[in-house]
Amino acid sequence: MITPAAEAAVTADDGCIPIAEVTWRHPARFVGRVRSLRVQPWADVATLECTLVDDTGGVTVVFLGRRRVAGVSLGRRLLVEGMAGAHHGKLALLNPEYTLLST
Repeated sequence: MITPAAEAAVTADDGCIPIAEVTWRHPARFVGRVRSLRVQPWADVATLECTLVDDTGGVTVVFLGRRRVAGVSLGRRLLVEGMAGAHHGKLALLNPEYTLLST
């Protein structure tokens, strides 16, 4: 987990981009707040879908084979990094690396 002092330093200098700049098939690293959570079946396996938002937009983050992820809850801020792709026709990051940030 990132300390509060280090969290303040999470900026574009660290490679973070606004969610609106996330593009298909490109690596993405951004900070967002969990706006919604739902468990959906995908190929008969439970999948946790989170919508992360910032001031510029939102993107779906998908954790395959998971009903829950410890620490991920509504309103929680996450630093997420992964390859942007498609999930149900929408822009999404599948099984990204993530860091829990303070609320």
